[in-house]
Amino acid sequence: MNSNNITQATEERVTDAAARASEKAGELASAFKVHVAQFKEKAHEVAAKAGDLTDRLRVAAVEAKDSTQEKLSEGLERAGAGYEDVKDNLGEVVSDLLDQAATVSDKVAGYVRAHPGRSFAAAVAVGYIASRLIRGRRAKKS
Repeated sequence: MNSNNITQATEERVTDAAARASEKAGELASAFKVHVAQFKEKAHEVAAKAGDLTDRLRVAAVEAKDSTQEKLSEGLERAGAGYEDVKDNLGEVVSDLLDQAATVSDKVAGYVRAHPGRSFAAAVAVGYIASRLIRGRRAKKS
């Protein structure tokens, strides 16, 4: 074999290798394009799912806020109604107690007018007993 034949054979091999390499590069580029397209498709799916999830979370947050506001309003209304009930009942109780105190005061005043001697003696006895109790407590503390 002469050097021209060797050169020509080498060129053919290089050309064949370059053609195969070019063919492989084309196949790899095509496969890469397919993978890129699949990746883009998956990325769009993930973005859509993330958008849906975000929307659902936003709706759930609004519903939770609304529910909390409703429950708080209901609780405040109940507390206000309870306060009004207590206030009304307390007013009635105080009024009844004042009425009873006035009645007792009127009865005591009537008894004192009807029996001044007995009333004076009872007052002296109560005063004496009270003073003894007070002195006895003071003596125990000392």
